[in-house]
Amino acid sequence: MKTKNFKSLNFMVLALAFCLVAPVSFADDYNQLSDQKINEIADRVNKMSFEQLNARRSELLVERALYQEGESEGGSSGSAASSGRLSEIMAELSAIQKALIAIAGLGAISALTDDGYNDNVPPVITVLGDNPATVELGTSYTDAGATAFDEFHGETPVETTGSVDTSVVGSNTLTYTATDKDGNTATATRTVNVTDTIAPVFTSSSTFIIDENQTAVGTVTATDLQNVTFTISGDVLQITAAGVLSFITAPDFESQSSFEYDGSTMDVSATVTATDASGNAATQDITVQVRDVGGIDDNPNTGTGTGTGTGTVVFPSATGTALNPTSTGTEGTGTTTQAVATGTGTATATREVASGGGTGTGTGTSTFVTGGGTEATGTGTQGTGTGTTGTGTGTGTGAQ
Repeated sequence: MKTKNFKSLNFMVLALAFCLVAPVSFADDYNQLSDQKINEIADRVNKMSFEQLNARRSELLVERALYQEGESEGGSSGSAASSGRLSEIMAELSAIQKALIAIAGLGAISALTDDGYNDNVPPVITVLGDNPATVELGTSYTDAGATAFDEFHGETPVETTGSVDTSVVGSNTLTYTATDKDGNTATATRTVNVTDTIAPVFTSSSTFIIDENQTAVGTVTATDLQNVTFTISGDVLQITAAGVLSFITAPDFESQSSFEYDGSTMDVSATVTATDASGNAATQDITVQVRDVGGIDDNPNTGTGTGTGTGTVVFPSATGTALNPTSTGTEGTGTTTQAVATGTGTATATREVASGGGTGTGTGTSTFVTGGGTEATGTGTQGTGTGTTGTGTGTGTGAQ
């Protein structure tokens, strides 16, 4: 508490001394100016803000130092023109001093009393907005910028260097530089991280249709600003990193436990996952519909056919007299397999002899494609028979 009161007392004493002494010293420097000129300077100064007053005061102190340095070296600054300009500088400094006290009160005194102007303090840069900042891959980045304030010169311009490439995931650096009028430079930086938080989007259909007995299915696709790789669930289908989908083993429609030849398909389902380089992933449930080929025997070029033929029976020898040396074979039928049908016909021959009979059988073959049979020919085996011995009775007359 005592310390605080002591500091307040120091400020009050310093302010009183400043108001009494400083204006007198300044007055000695600009007494050659007319009242009109002094009033013009005062009017101009009274329209300035606190920051503008500080900035203008810094400029004038630098200019005054240059004139005083020229005088000490015996230069031309001692001319009437130079002397007049120095008087204007001192008059404006005095007006600025009064305006600052009126605006800032005692708090401005410590800065105003240092007329030695030994500025070696760089500006203070304030980075606006988030630091580090984050921007989404593929979007635009707008920098919030930075401001700088100098103890002697007030607001100071800030130059920004560096750039942010939002087409590549990574870290970017922006550098802010501020230099005051005495050459003191300050720098500050902002880190801008480009990140990818958006998962790939599937662009291919979730349904594929293929014929049985083949492995190739199709290609799964997805869009993303980075490279995408694919994986799949299960052990029936497989997929490459680039999205090429296929069966591990060619599917067979008839391998199902139950099915109908009614145009329905054998459906195989799995889940495909698309993952980009940043680890963002999306999934799609796909179905592969396998169609039957060829119906019941899996061959569209087969069918069922029937063949007929005529057989001839030859009897090279027999006991008795053959009354019917030829006969006609009955129709032969067959079932087609793999586009070739074989029919079996039966030819039956019967002959009559004087006192005995025999029966012969023959087989015939027919060959046809896709259900159309050619005529079958048959060859009969020899019919055999045994005749009984005829008996007779004779009557004769003898001579005397």
